[in-house]
Amino acid sequence: MKRLEHNFYRLLHPKVVFLLTSVGKDGRANVMSCAWATPASEEPPMVIVCVAKEHYTAELILETSEFVINIPNKNMEKIIWICGSKSGRNVDKFKEAGLRTFKGKNTEAPLIEGCIGYLECKVEKFIETGECYAFLAHVKNCMVDERYFVRNLWINDSVPMHLGGNKIVYF
Repeated sequence: MKRLEHNFYRLLHPKVVFLLTSVGKDGRANVMSCAWATPASEEPPMVIVCVAKEHYTAELILETSEFVINIPNKNMEKIIWICGSKSGRNVDKFKEAGLRTFKGKNTEAPLIEGCIGYLECKVEKFIETGECYAFLAHVKNCMVDERYFVRNLWINDSVPMHLGGNKIVYF
């Protein structure tokens, strides 16, 4: 058996790729591609999302204590790369990626049109975990496009999955 000193987290991949939206107190929104999320509780519904401390998204989530997990469809791969390769401090990624948004029920952070699932989240607390913040959040609203989610399962090839590095597959 091979011992992994680094990249241990790759044993936990593939993971669903999502577009994480956040907004600052000034109303400026940001979006980033992310794959580090996990359910934390069913009752109450909670998730944990990990974001590098240096990312603009982490700064915005710390300001407003909310975010939205937008689950893209398989036709959004170019958008995933744009939103994962630039900083929102310097670029309006919504504009560059051609994204349109709409307002959710429970957050100021925007929801992205064309995605097939949404989790609107309010942060309960966060902890520092090395180079990341782990945000533990209540899921305040959860929506899914029923064309892609049947009997509580994603249908084939509907959800981009991150394999690690710059590799995406579809599940």
